[in-house]
Amino acid sequence: MKFGVILPSFGNGATRLGMVDCLLAAERLGFDSAWLTDHLALPQADAERFGHLFEAVSSLGYLAALTSRIRLGISSLVLPQRNPVEVAKTLATLDVLSGGRTLLAVGVGWSEGEFRNLGANFQDRGKRMDEAVQVLRSLWRGGRVVQYAGKYYQFEDLVFSPPPVQAGGPPLWVAGDAPVALKRALRLGDGWHPNARPPEELARALQPYHAMLARRPFTVCLRLRLNFERPEASLHGAPEEVAEQLRAYESAGMNYALIHFEAETHAERERAMRRFAQEVVPALA
Repeated sequence: MKFGVILPSFGNGATRLGMVDCLLAAERLGFDSAWLTDHLALPQADAERFGHLFEAVSSLGYLAALTSRIRLGISSLVLPQRNPVEVAKTLATLDVLSGGRTLLAVGVGWSEGEFRNLGANFQDRGKRMDEAVQVLRSLWRGGRVVQYAGKYYQFEDLVFSPPPVQAGGPPLWVAGDAPVALKRALRLGDGWHPNARPPEELARALQPYHAMLARRPFTVCLRLRLNFERPEASLHGAPEEVAEQLRAYESAGMNYALIHFEAETHAERERAMRRFAQEVVPALA
């Protein structure tokens, strides 16, 4: 199982130094990846949690220059409210500049007001999402000159260079909790990225697809909250208890976890990260 860290890029306490300190601690402690959260234009009614938020793609470009090993991802980019050609170009550039360390989870979005603020159609976002993922794949895999003809996106003789360092482009996960998101992930993606849910619910969701999953590499990555002291968090208790909870998730089908270390200060967050790396991970092994 691999572990990523959700960087503190949102909330009233989010700062540049907080993100940098968390990122460098994650790399130093051996975490596989570090992740930023995406929103662009939430209306006030939807902005309680993500009103103060660093833009994800430009922030990852800055953070990539500060690191050498850790992978860098977005959890998750609201794809249907963007031009997928621009997304493909931006992520390919980031992949080149980071030395092939980018990861991407994409979702349909949930705030109708945010779509309206960006001049994007909320009602057809699922169909746009399907095409947009195909556009990303076409540009990342299609060679120097690419063409695409869909209902929502069309281009021909598009010169796309430089390509991503990673063959076929960054690993592309489909985010979302609904059954349609899992089906879209199996059809178009390299993985599924739902929010936290109990292991038994995860197992039920994946059960119809066991035979399909056994035939291909596929990442199942949940976004989980960890607080050693608070039982309401997804992962909680002593390190041995957290390890046991992770084993239950692994048995249910999870093979990657993005962990939001709940903390009031960076020092508290880094202590929790160190405790996880030094006590929970060895207990899993």
